[in-house]
Amino acid sequence: MYSPEEFEIIDMHVHPFEDPAHSISPYGSLKSMDEFDAEMRRAGVDMYAGSVVGRSDPDDFKWIRHLNRTALRLRDRFPHYIPGIHVHGKFVEESCRELEAMKAEGVRLVGELVPYYLGTGNFDTPGMLTLFNEMHKSGMVASLHHVTVEEAEFLAENVRELPLIIAHPGEPFGEWNAKKRFQFVAEHDNMYMDISGTGLFRWDMLRYAVETCGAEKILFGSDMPTCSVGMNLYGALFSRLSKEDMALVMGGNFKRLMGM
Repeated sequence: MYSPEEFEIIDMHVHPFEDPAHSISPYGSLKSMDEFDAEMRRAGVDMYAGSVVGRSDPDDFKWIRHLNRTALRLRDRFPHYIPGIHVHGKFVEESCRELEAMKAEGVRLVGELVPYYLGTGNFDTPGMLTLFNEMHKSGMVASLHHVTVEEAEFLAENVRELPLIIAHPGEPFGEWNAKKRFQFVAEHDNMYMDISGTGLFRWDMLRYAVETCGAEKILFGSDMPTCSVGMNLYGALFSRLSKEDMALVMGGNFKRLMGM
Protein backbone atom coordinates (compact mmCIF):
# COMPACT_ATOMS: atom_id res chain seq x y z
CA MET A 1 0.00 0.00 0.00
CA TYR A 2 1.21 3.48 -0.83
CA SER A 3 1.29 6.35 1.66
CA PRO A 4 -0.05 9.87 0.98
CA GLU A 5 3.45 11.30 1.40
CA GLU A 6 4.53 9.58 -1.82
CA PHE A 7 2.25 11.70 -4.02
CA GLU A 8 0.89 15.16 -4.54
CA ILE A 9 -2.76 14.51 -3.75
CA ILE A 10 -5.56 16.64 -5.16
CA ASP A 11 -9.10 15.74 -4.18
CA MET A 12 -10.96 17.13 -7.19
CA HIS A 13 -14.46 16.51 -5.87
CA VAL A 14 -15.45 18.18 -2.60
CA HIS A 15 -18.20 20.54 -1.48
CA PRO A 16 -16.91 23.15 0.97
CA PHE A 17 -19.25 25.47 2.81
CA GLU A 18 -19.30 28.85 4.51
CA ASP A 19 -22.62 28.47 6.34
CA PRO A 20 -22.74 25.26 8.45
CA ALA A 21 -26.38 24.88 7.40
CA HIS A 22 -25.11 24.22 3.87
CA SER A 23 -22.76 21.41 4.85
CA ILE A 24 -23.91 18.23 3.11
CA SER A 25 -22.42 15.97 5.78
CA PRO A 26 -25.33 13.65 6.64
CA TYR A 27 -24.13 13.41 10.24
CA GLY A 28 -23.44 17.12 10.62
CA SER A 29 -20.06 16.45 12.19
CA LEU A 30 -18.26 19.35 10.48
CA LYS A 31 -19.29 22.66 12.02
CA SER A 32 -17.02 25.05 10.13
CA MET A 33 -14.84 25.39 7.08
CA ASP A 34 -11.81 25.51 9.37
CA GLU A 35 -12.71 21.98 10.49
CA PHE A 36 -13.25 20.91 6.87
CA ASP A 37 -9.84 22.22 5.83
CA ALA A 38 -8.19 20.57 8.84
CA GLU A 39 -9.77 17.22 7.95
CA MET A 40 -8.48 17.41 4.39
CA ARG A 41 -5.01 18.16 5.67
CA ARG A 42 -5.24 15.40 8.32
CA ALA A 43 -6.05 12.87 5.60
CA GLY A 44 -2.97 13.89 3.63
CA VAL A 45 -4.66 15.89 0.86
CA ASP A 46 -2.50 18.70 -0.54
CA MET A 47 -5.23 20.54 -2.45
CA TYR A 48 -8.96 20.10 -2.95
CA ALA A 49 -11.44 21.39 -5.52
CA GLY A 50 -15.16 21.60 -6.07
CA SER A 51 -18.31 23.66 -5.83
CA VAL A 52 -20.29 25.10 -2.95
CA VAL A 53 -23.79 23.61 -3.08
CA GLY A 54 -27.12 24.54 -1.56
CA ARG A 55 -30.43 22.93 -2.41
CA SER A 56 -32.76 25.21 -4.38
CA ASP A 57 -34.70 25.58 -7.62
CA PRO A 58 -34.22 29.32 -8.04
CA ASP A 59 -36.48 31.70 -9.94
CA ASP A 60 -33.53 33.91 -10.85
CA PHE A 61 -29.75 33.74 -10.96
CA LYS A 62 -29.08 35.30 -7.53
CA TRP A 63 -28.70 31.99 -5.69
CA ILE A 64 -26.18 30.66 -8.23
CA ARG A 65 -24.21 33.89 -8.07
CA HIS A 66 -24.22 33.70 -4.27
CA LEU A 67 -22.81 30.16 -4.29
CA ASN A 68 -20.08 31.21 -6.71
CA ARG A 69 -19.09 34.27 -4.67
CA THR A 70 -18.97 32.05 -1.61
CA ALA A 71 -16.50 29.80 -3.43
CA LEU A 72 -14.29 32.80 -4.19
CA ARG A 73 -14.36 33.93 -0.57
CA LEU A 74 -13.36 30.45 0.56
CA ARG A 75 -10.56 30.39 -1.99
CA ASP A 76 -9.22 33.62 -0.50
CA ARG A 77 -9.38 32.19 3.04
CA PHE A 78 -8.09 28.70 2.38
CA PRO A 79 -5.09 28.50 0.04
CA HIS A 80 -5.45 24.74 -0.51
CA TYR A 81 -8.94 25.14 -2.05
CA ILE A 82 -9.48 25.38 -5.82
CA PRO A 83 -12.97 26.79 -6.49
CA GLY A 84 -15.51 25.21 -8.78
CA ILE A 85 -18.46 27.34 -9.87
CA HIS A 86 -22.04 26.84 -11.04
CA VAL A 87 -24.01 27.79 -14.13
CA HIS A 88 -27.71 27.32 -14.74
CA GLY A 89 -29.33 25.99 -17.90
CA LYS A 90 -32.46 28.07 -17.31
CA PHE A 91 -30.47 31.31 -17.11
CA VAL A 92 -28.17 31.10 -20.09
CA GLU A 93 -27.32 34.79 -20.57
CA GLU A 94 -26.58 35.28 -16.88
CA SER A 95 -24.51 32.10 -16.85
CA CYS A 96 -22.46 33.25 -19.83
CA ARG A 97 -21.68 36.51 -18.05
CA GLU A 98 -20.79 34.53 -14.94
CA LEU A 99 -18.36 32.36 -16.89
CA GLU A 100 -16.68 35.49 -18.20
CA ALA A 101 -16.45 36.97 -14.71
CA MET A 102 -15.09 33.75 -13.24
CA LYS A 103 -12.52 33.43 -16.00
CA ALA A 104 -11.27 36.90 -15.04
CA GLU A 105 -10.94 35.58 -11.47
CA GLY A 106 -8.74 32.75 -12.71
CA VAL A 107 -11.37 30.05 -12.18
CA ARG A 108 -11.18 27.12 -14.59
CA LEU A 109 -13.36 24.48 -12.94
CA VAL A 110 -17.12 24.42 -13.47
CA GLY A 111 -18.86 22.08 -11.04
CA GLU A 112 -19.54 19.64 -9.76
CA LEU A 113 -22.82 20.57 -11.45
CA VAL A 114 -25.70 18.82 -9.65
CA PRO A 115 -29.00 19.27 -11.52
CA TYR A 116 -31.29 17.60 -8.98
CA TYR A 117 -29.86 19.75 -6.18
CA LEU A 118 -29.93 23.14 -7.86
CA GLY A 119 -32.70 22.74 -10.43
CA THR A 120 -30.22 23.59 -13.18
CA GLY A 121 -31.76 21.32 -15.81
CA ASN A 122 -30.40 18.13 -17.32
CA PHE A 123 -27.13 18.10 -19.22
CA ASP A 124 -28.82 17.41 -22.58
CA THR A 125 -30.83 20.66 -22.81
CA PRO A 126 -30.25 23.44 -25.38
CA GLY A 127 -29.35 25.83 -22.58
CA MET A 128 -26.67 23.56 -21.19
CA LEU A 129 -25.26 22.90 -24.66
CA THR A 130 -24.79 26.64 -25.11
CA LEU A 131 -23.02 26.82 -21.77
CA PHE A 132 -20.77 23.85 -22.53
CA ASN A 133 -19.68 25.65 -25.70
CA GLU A 134 -18.96 28.79 -23.68
CA MET A 135 -16.92 26.78 -21.19
CA HIS A 136 -14.82 25.40 -24.02
CA LYS A 137 -14.21 28.88 -25.42
CA SER A 138 -13.07 29.99 -21.96
CA GLY A 139 -10.66 27.08 -21.56
CA MET A 140 -12.55 25.54 -18.67
CA VAL A 141 -13.16 22.02 -17.39
CA ALA A 142 -16.59 20.71 -16.35
CA SER A 143 -17.33 18.30 -13.51
CA LEU A 144 -20.73 16.63 -13.90
CA HIS A 145 -22.83 14.69 -11.43
CA HIS A 146 -23.60 11.09 -12.43
CA VAL A 147 -24.96 11.38 -16.00
CA THR A 148 -27.74 9.23 -17.42
CA VAL A 149 -27.20 7.12 -20.51
CA GLU A 150 -29.32 9.60 -22.50
CA GLU A 151 -27.20 12.51 -21.31
CA ALA A 152 -24.01 10.57 -22.03
CA GLU A 153 -25.07 9.91 -25.62
CA PHE A 154 -26.00 13.58 -26.07
CA LEU A 155 -22.68 14.78 -24.68
CA ALA A 156 -20.73 12.33 -26.84
CA GLU A 157 -22.47 13.65 -29.94
CA ASN A 158 -22.52 17.37 -29.15
CA VAL A 159 -19.71 18.18 -26.70
CA ARG A 160 -16.54 16.76 -28.15
CA GLU A 161 -13.76 19.13 -27.06
CA LEU A 162 -14.59 20.41 -23.59
CA PRO A 163 -13.00 18.18 -20.92
CA LEU A 164 -15.86 16.51 -19.04
CA ILE A 165 -15.18 14.80 -15.72
CA ILE A 166 -18.07 12.49 -14.88
CA ALA A 167 -18.52 11.87 -11.17
CA HIS A 168 -19.35 8.70 -9.25
CA PRO A 169 -18.62 5.38 -10.97
CA GLY A 170 -21.58 3.73 -9.25
CA GLU A 171 -22.23 0.03 -8.95
CA PRO A 172 -21.18 -2.70 -11.43
CA PHE A 173 -24.77 -3.87 -11.70
CA GLY A 174 -27.76 -2.70 -13.72
CA GLU A 175 -28.33 -1.33 -17.20
CA TRP A 176 -26.05 1.78 -17.01
CA ASN A 177 -23.52 0.31 -14.63
CA ALA A 178 -19.99 1.29 -13.67
CA LYS A 179 -18.39 -1.06 -16.22
CA LYS A 180 -20.41 0.48 -19.05
CA ARG A 181 -19.63 3.97 -17.78
CA PHE A 182 -15.91 3.21 -17.74
CA GLN A 183 -16.15 1.86 -21.27
CA PHE A 184 -17.97 5.01 -22.36
CA VAL A 185 -15.22 7.17 -20.87
CA ALA A 186 -12.56 5.04 -22.60
CA GLU A 187 -14.22 5.56 -26.01
CA HIS A 188 -14.33 9.39 -25.89
CA ASP A 189 -11.18 11.49 -25.79
CA ASN A 190 -12.67 14.36 -23.77
CA MET A 191 -14.35 12.19 -21.13
CA TYR A 192 -12.89 11.41 -17.70
CA MET A 193 -14.16 9.77 -14.50
CA ASP A 194 -13.65 10.77 -10.91
CA ILE A 195 -13.87 7.98 -8.38
CA SER A 196 -15.87 9.79 -5.69
CA GLY A 197 -19.04 8.42 -4.13
CA THR A 198 -20.29 4.89 -4.76
CA GLY A 199 -17.96 2.36 -6.34
CA LEU A 200 -14.49 2.51 -4.83
CA PHE A 201 -15.41 0.21 -1.93
CA ARG A 202 -15.86 -2.64 -4.43
CA TRP A 203 -12.70 -4.74 -4.53
CA ASP A 204 -10.32 -3.85 -7.40
CA MET A 205 -12.63 -1.19 -8.91
CA LEU A 206 -9.81 1.32 -9.33
CA ARG A 207 -7.52 -1.13 -11.10
CA TYR A 208 -10.41 -2.16 -13.35
CA ALA A 209 -11.05 1.50 -14.18
CA VAL A 210 -7.39 2.11 -15.02
CA GLU A 211 -7.13 -1.03 -17.14
CA THR A 212 -10.31 -0.08 -19.04
CA CYS A 213 -9.82 3.65 -19.49
CA GLY A 214 -6.11 4.21 -19.04
CA ALA A 215 -4.66 5.85 -15.94
CA GLU A 216 -4.77 9.25 -17.65
CA LYS A 217 -8.59 9.18 -17.60
CA ILE A 218 -9.19 8.57 -13.87
CA LEU A 219 -9.11 11.22 -11.14
CA PHE A 220 -9.21 10.98 -7.37
CA GLY A 221 -12.22 12.55 -5.66
CA SER A 222 -13.95 11.90 -2.36
CA ASP A 223 -17.25 13.87 -2.36
CA MET A 224 -16.31 15.18 1.08
CA PRO A 225 -18.17 15.89 3.38
CA THR A 226 -21.02 13.62 2.26
CA CYS A 227 -18.39 10.87 1.98
CA SER A 228 -15.23 10.32 4.02
CA VAL A 229 -12.06 11.66 2.44
CA GLY A 230 -9.99 9.29 4.58
CA MET A 231 -11.84 6.14 3.53
CA ASN A 232 -11.71 7.12 -0.14
CA LEU A 233 -8.07 8.20 -0.13
CA TYR A 234 -6.69 5.21 1.73
CA GLY A 235 -8.91 2.85 -0.23
CA ALA A 236 -7.45 4.25 -3.43
CA LEU A 237 -3.89 4.05 -2.11
CA PHE A 238 -4.50 0.38 -1.26
CA SER A 239 -5.28 -0.39 -4.90
CA ARG A 240 -2.82 -2.38 -6.98
CA LEU A 241 -1.54 0.27 -9.38
CA SER A 242 1.95 1.16 -10.49
CA LYS A 243 3.40 4.21 -8.78
CA GLU A 244 3.30 6.09 -12.08
CA ASP A 245 -0.39 5.34 -12.60
CA MET A 246 -1.22 6.20 -8.99
CA ALA A 247 0.52 9.56 -9.36
CA LEU A 248 -1.69 10.38 -12.35
CA VAL A 249 -4.87 9.41 -10.50
CA MET A 250 -3.94 11.20 -7.28
CA GLY A 251 -3.30 14.57 -8.86
CA GLY A 252 -1.35 14.48 -12.09
CA ASN A 253 -4.40 14.22 -14.33
CA PHE A 254 -6.23 17.07 -12.62
CA LYS A 255 -3.18 19.32 -12.85
CA ARG A 256 -2.84 18.55 -16.57
CA LEU A 257 -6.50 19.24 -17.33
CA MET A 258 -6.46 22.45 -15.32
CA GLY A 259 -3.18 23.69 -16.79
CA MET A 260 -1.58 23.83 -13.34
